[in-house]
Amino acid sequence: MCSRESSKAALWAAFVFLPLLVAATLWPGLRGGFLFDDYANLPALGAFGPMDGWRPLLLYLTSGFADPLGRPLAMASFLIDARGWPADSAAFLRTNLIIHSLNAVLVALLGARLLAGQPGASRWVPLLAAALWALHPMQGTTALYIVQRHALLAATFSLLGLLAFVALWRAAPDRRPFWALAYGAAGAAAVACKLNGLLLPVLALALLPLLQREPTPHGAPWRWAAWLAAAPAIGIVLLLALQVPAAIAGAEALRDFSLTGRVLAQPGILLGYLADLATVAPQSGDLMFNPPTVPTGIGDPHFWWPAALLAAVTATCVALWQRSPVLVSAWFFFLGGHLIESGPVNLELAFAHRNYLPSVLLFLPVAIGLARLPLAAPLKAAMGLGAVAVVALVLHSEAQLWGQPRLLAEVWAQRSPASERAQVHAATWDLWYQDPARGLARLATWRARAPHSTQVALTLLDLECALGSVSADVRAAVPQAIASDRRGLAITLTMVDTHASRYANCTDDAPSVPAVLEAIAANPHWRSDAAKRDIAFSQAGWLAGSGKVDAAAATLGALPAPLPCGPVLRGAALLAEHGAKDEALAWLDARFPGCDAAPAPAGMPRVHRWLRDQLGVDAGERQALEAMIRE
Repeated sequence: MCSRESSKAALWAAFVFLPLLVAATLWPGLRGGFLFDDYANLPALGAFGPMDGWRPLLLYLTSGFADPLGRPLAMASFLIDARGWPADSAAFLRTNLIIHSLNAVLVALLGARLLAGQPGASRWVPLLAAALWALHPMQGTTALYIVQRHALLAATFSLLGLLAFVALWRAAPDRRPFWALAYGAAGAAAVACKLNGLLLPVLALALLPLLQREPTPHGAPWRWAAWLAAAPAIGIVLLLALQVPAAIAGAEALRDFSLTGRVLAQPGILLGYLADLATVAPQSGDLMFNPPTVPTGIGDPHFWWPAALLAAVTATCVALWQRSPVLVSAWFFFLGGHLIESGPVNLELAFAHRNYLPSVLLFLPVAIGLARLPLAAPLKAAMGLGAVAVVALVLHSEAQLWGQPRLLAEVWAQRSPASERAQVHAATWDLWYQDPARGLARLATWRARAPHSTQVALTLLDLECALGSVSADVRAAVPQAIASDRRGLAITLTMVDTHASRYANCTDDAPSVPAVLEAIAANPHWRSDAAKRDIAFSQAGWLAGSGKVDAAAATLGALPAPLPCGPVLRGAALLAEHGAKDEALAWLDARFPGCDAAPAPAGMPRVHRWLRDQLGVDAGERQALEAMIRE
């Protein structure tokens, strides 16, 4: 009877009290707003007109660009919150909170299912482990950063897939096909949310140290495990290896570090994730971080020391394979969950949200260790509740910060003094709140520290413009940074396109547009066809706005064919907007036939291109634009 009552209480706690506690802890963060990559991903909600039929819906769902598969299921989830753009951030944040609360329940269920076959396992252990995971301040970034809906949903379906895999392991032979289908469907859904969903077979393999110890009345389904987990896992590793050449080229074009440096930095970054989990540090949930030192080679202690430590822990887990299967599974789950984003791909070095799914089992050995302490049950319960209270209070304080964007920017800048992104973000808030002097003081040392950063140079220019004059060193720093920056083309072109309004308060000391355009043309990193096209459109926009419409038309006309249909329509609209209607129509007649002749990148972009062609989207937009021009 006592065991039955305890089971019911644990069940109620998992399904009711845990999600309520997670929601209450994160609730202050719902007052926050959109940030960074939100503005790159969410405007697609309004890019195809009102969501009043299947046509705009299909165009929207295939417009994703975050990975080759486009993340259509995660994009579809944003339609729960808004059907256009701009939109209210609160609805998006509420949905994120609901999904994170659901994931907390799924983590508790997975822990309970994994421990069901272990002798003497307390029913409260998986609940404690799930609470410690869900309420850890490191999860604040994933739950309260709207665009991380991708990571949240990928974790949801991965957890469902793992639950199906565990059920398959214990099922009767005639039920195994059903659970195999459920596993496959969950994996496909996870991949449709984020490419990390591909790691489901790797994560399933990590559960085998626990599952293989169980007596199974129908025999262990090793053949199913081989087909559903081992074979796909090998395929994933080979797929990652095939990405290396493109990742090397991408890192050279976009990053301040090489792909080799990125891979060598990952052991230290993985240890950093573990340290943040262990210390319950508030800054573990920041979007900003002090950039780690990128190792220069395998002899660099920034590589070999963390790599040796990770190897030692891994070897210890192998030695404990039979004695501590929970620890072994949790460790290999953690390593396997980082295979993609800590692997040979062209991404930033580190972000806390990458540790969301890999960390779900790490608190299970901690909870088991607490349950096995030779202490009185009330004392162990008090220790567990105390640990949950500590992480919940820290996460709650972080959620309060996320609900106050300006204060959040200030705190991030204080916590990450070596982060260029954190300092520029805070200085931008200083500018918005009409305190440019504070922003200049914040960035005083960054002129020398980041001479090649367009982001720093343009923010300094904005701040000085707000004060009414531009110093000689900032005036010189802008073209110098632009001429050598690898990553700042979009920022630079935005500056050029909005020059008149951006520098309305400036004196003639501000850099001229011709000087900026010369710096852009001199940058050796901006030589791709797409970069040249974007630069030409900015040049044409400035020329047309200055009354030099013929020169603008000549600049556009010099672009090599074929062009994508979007830029062709944009060029016609630009010329027509400045009174050159005949030139706009001539541009359309010359450039629209054969536009988009170049193949789209493989994956969802190619599907989107095909769909636009089948629906006649570009032809319809041309007709509408021509009608407007002829009015």
